Amino acid sequence: MKKLLTLRDLMLVLNISEATLRRRIAESRAGIGNFPKPVDGYKRKLLFRPDDIEYWAGCQQRAPPEIESASQRTKRHSAALERLRSKGVKVAPKQNEQK
Repeated sequence: MKKLLTLRDLMLVLNISEATLRRRIAESRAGIGNFPKPVDGYKRKLLFRPDDIEYWAGCQQRAPPEIESASQRTKRHSAALERLRSKGVKVAPKQNEQK
């Protein structure tokens, strides 16, 4: 049987502040978030199952954001300006942009 985790343990394991941890617990109790609910305790003596925390942490991993290259950004910007011009919006050209 694994030892139950306290708030202090969770703060160290998850690398979050006590305020963030308490907010996630409150959201979970209100049905907003998916943070594991404590299995025992009251206020500062809340206790959590390590397996529940490990499962929750595994579900929270997100794919790294895609980073747009400079050429992609330039193409997107030019296309947006053209769409604005086609709608009749007057857009001043940049100094290095030629028509």
